Amino acid sequence: MSYPDNKITWIASYPRSGNTWIRALISAYANNGEIDINGIMQTSDKNPEYFEGIVKKSIHDWTLTDQAFVKPAAMLRTLEGAGGNLLLKTHDANIDVSGIAQIPHDLTNAAIYIIRDPRDVALSFKNHFGCKNNTEAVDKLLDDNFMTRGPNNGLFMPQLSWKIHMASWMRELPYPVYALRYEDLLDKPFEIFSEILQFLKMDYDPDLTRKTIDACSFDKMQKQEKKEGFRETVGQEFFHKGKSQRWKTELEPELQTRILNACKAEMNSVGYK
Repeated sequence: MSYPDNKITWIASYPRSGNTWIRALISAYANNGEIDINGIMQTSDKNPEYFEGIVKKSIHDWTLTDQAFVKPAAMLRTLEGAGGNLLLKTHDANIDVSGIAQIPHDLTNAAIYIIRDPRDVALSFKNHFGCKNNTEAVDKLLDDNFMTRGPNNGLFMPQLSWKIHMASWMRELPYPVYALRYEDLLDKPFEIFSEILQFLKMDYDPDLTRKTIDACSFDKMQKQEKKEGFRETVGQEFFHKGKSQRWKTELEPELQTRILNACKAEMNSVGYK
């Protein structure tokens, strides 16, 4: 990467939307097209090491407001630890909390934002979060206050609803955002990943791009997880199905309607009908 300042480029998405796949592709490309799923870039905006000690209160006792005030300093620490430009994963909505931008503008070069059809995200939620049924998964997806937290009362992750999350990243921002649909990455991986590499200002090699895409196929990463395990797994297997339009046969019609009614404008804006 050759951005002029030492700043963050975000790999951002709502949970279960393809963030890991993008990070796998970038990691493999930098490793001559070879992928070790447990070697995928893990650096995120939720590494407690960079938050600890900024204030006296223990992370376990923080409120979201406490974290909001600390986060810009923690991100500066993360950058200093990297010693240069940094790719950073986030599932947070791009919002202000108590007047503080949680994706600090002054520390940001650019962002890649991955969008996935929320009807498929709901099905993936069910597996990932261990929901008892699709209704519970849709409830989470449409909850404007949806938020998870790290282990042992760790850091907050304010994802909010799919609708708010998408709007927060797709609005006008003071830095460039490359937005892509997960479904387009499935359908035309060479074209989309080539654009990502050029957006990141990485040296572009079409042959290496093809090799990388082949190495990071869903089936191959799923086999690695079954054989070796995967450190990002929560609950059941991480690489579950990875297909598009499962919702047409697996999501109850009334739940499809709930999602469409709640998110229609945002879905239509990126071609989801």
